[in-house]
Amino acid sequence: LRELSRPNPCAVWSQGPHAGWDVYDGRARTSPTPDEIRLQAYHALSTRITSLYWFNLSLKSLVQWRDTLAQLERIGREIRLLDDFLLKGDAYEFKRLSNPEGKLDWDISSVCGPDAALLFALDLDYTPDPEEKVFKFGPPREARWTFRLPHYLSKIADVFRVDSAGTYPVDWSREDEGIVIRDQASTVAVYIASPDVNLKSKIESELQSLMEEASALQFDPGRDDADFEDLKRLSKTTESEP
Repeated sequence: LRELSRPNPCAVWSQGPHAGWDVYDGRARTSPTPDEIRLQAYHALSTRITSLYWFNLSLKSLVQWRDTLAQLERIGREIRLLDDFLLKGDAYEFKRLSNPEGKLDWDISSVCGPDAALLFALDLDYTPDPEEKVFKFGPPREARWTFRLPHYLSKIADVFRVDSAGTYPVDWSREDEGIVIRDQASTVAVYIASPDVNLKSKIESELQSLMEEASALQFDPGRDDADFEDLKRLSKTTESEP
């Protein structure tokens, strides 16, 4: 019964930087921006996928669109930080919210597991830039979201926001069958709600380990120019191989 009740695995291809598209309709940038990449990936992650593949990642693409490297690293670290919650949890609730004027505002969703809930808020208030022909997101804005939770998570003791750089306290309260979060956010916001008051310190410890693991590689082409030159040389080498 336990095995039959496990959530089914689900994989998604998410669009990453790509070097092979032609310029069209006056759009100078032929690859998604870092913000566009982040939002699309989290539209998949927030539905509780178990695998995310970048389409169609190559060294040539990474060299051409260097500004996406930090975002790809950021998303990858967050996936590794949250993977246990995604693998053990299941999609619980999804709501599409509009502002008082009727304009799309946020997608909110939850992935609930045995020990905690992942809560996602994805920004829908982006606008197309007619000059650059990309989508632009505004600065963080005040938001209030209500997340319904299963009964076994009725005794939430701590709620915090998390990303690749750290954890952050938020204003939250219990309400009926769930919790209310009040925060300032833009693009993507991820929260963890748990009955375990010690979970935050465990997450911080895991995040520190992931940062140390990345630092030990001593290779950061997104930020270090010398490393980026090495990446360009490697890209040319692979292109010349049969």
